[in-house]
This record gives sequence, structure tokens and C-alpha cells, in this order.
Amino acid sequence: MAMTSTALASCVSADRLPPNGPVPMLTQRIIELLRVEKEDLVVDLFGRDRQPPQAMPEEIQPSAQMIALGPFSERLAFRLITSGVRMVQMGALTFGRFPMRYEQVVLRDGFSQFKGSLRRLLAAVLSQLAPAGRVLIVDSAPSPDAPLFAEGLRRWSRQHRSPEVIAELMREAGFSAQVETVECNRYVSTAACYTWVESRDWPVLESFREAELQRGVCELRDRYGSQQTVNFTSRFDLVLGTKPEALAS
Repeated sequence: MAMTSTALASCVSADRLPPNGPVPMLTQRIIELLRVEKEDLVVDLFGRDRQPPQAMPEEIQPSAQMIALGPFSERLAFRLITSGVRMVQMGALTFGRFPMRYEQVVLRDGFSQFKGSLRRLLAAVLSQLAPAGRVLIVDSAPSPDAPLFAEGLRRWSRQHRSPEVIAELMREAGFSAQVETVECNRYVSTAACYTWVESRDWPVLESFREAELQRGVCELRDRYGSQQTVNFTSRFDLVLGTKPEALAS
């Protein structure tokens, strides 16, 4: 039975990206875990099949202009593409329609995006991966010191799936699995933190009513008082699955 190893990477960032935005170390670690080389084409798999059924993968041209600077997963895709990774975006349904063998697959926001269908999706990915092919699931994770009001952090912590649970699903599907956490120490202005809440830059805030957000901003203002900057930790969970070389399907 494959064992799950856990590793921790850290960095320091003073950038102004939203708290769920990608960081250079995260992007680099994704490239390393997938073992992406210059000519490799990485499948960027997502849950909603936005591509037309008749579109062949080679007709889907990766383009930085296609990536909107929105939630964590979209910023991550933009960062990967602008780092030189050749990516083709493909929905889960489109992925299964073509008798192709893939080497590397990444699932952005994969812990929550696929929910109950993740087990079936992993089995489908395994069947189309080449031996020793790799699939990496990435998601932002809550940290205790995140500049969120208390109910926002509680809800995020409650909704976030454990990476160990994802790793176990991978092993059940036939992969070996390992878990990593990338942590980034962030220094940002308190004003930016208030803006993140008001503009719902934290993914969990989509479920809050406007009045709740405003109360949350007031809670943060009371917490930080006259502070000019906030120091907190951005966390990202990564679960890597590797197809056994001896497994042919």
C-alpha cells in the first residue's frame, strides 16, 4: 500500500495579491511535483465542461488572455501559463471523450470543485494517464491567522476537505499519493484586508449576505485597530497522485 508523505514549504511575500492568490513558490512546487519539462502539455482539468463537445484538445489553444484574474484557481492558471507551462484547459466530460494518454493533469480548486464525483473522476483520470503519469490536486487552505472575520474562518475551516482524505481517495483509485502544504508568510496593508472582504476575494465569502460582510469588516476594524499592516500565513494544500508504472489500462 502506498504511503502518504507530508512536506512543508514556506516563503515570505509582501505582494498585494488577494489572500487566495498564487505565490511564486506554489507555482514552482506544482511544476516540480508534476515534473513538467519544456515540451510537456499539462491538462488543466475542471469540473464545469465549458468547451464545446466537438472541440478536439489540439484545437484548444492555451492563452494567457483566456485566464481571468478571478478566484484562486484562475489566478493559479494564469501564473502557471505565464511561467511557461503549456496548458490545455479541459472539462471533465471532454477529458473522457478522447482515447488519448496524458502525462500530467492538474486540478485547481480540486478539493471542493468535484465534491462527491471526485472518486469517479480520479478513476477516469487513472485510465487515461500513461504509466508513471501524475495528477496534482491543489486548493487554498484556511490558516488560523487569516484576516477573516470569525464566522468566515469557521465556515471555511468546516467546508475545507482534508488533504489526507483526498490522498485516500487517490489510493482507492489506484494511485500512490503524497500530501504537501505550501505556506507563505504575507505582509499586507489593513486596508487591503478590508477590501478583500468587501469584494469577496476569499472564496468562502460568496456564501455571505452583504450585511454579514459589512459586520465582518467592522469586526476586522476592531481587531486591527490602528495597525497599518497585517502579517498572516497563506496556506495551500497539494495532493499528488502517481500512476504505477506497471499498471496499464
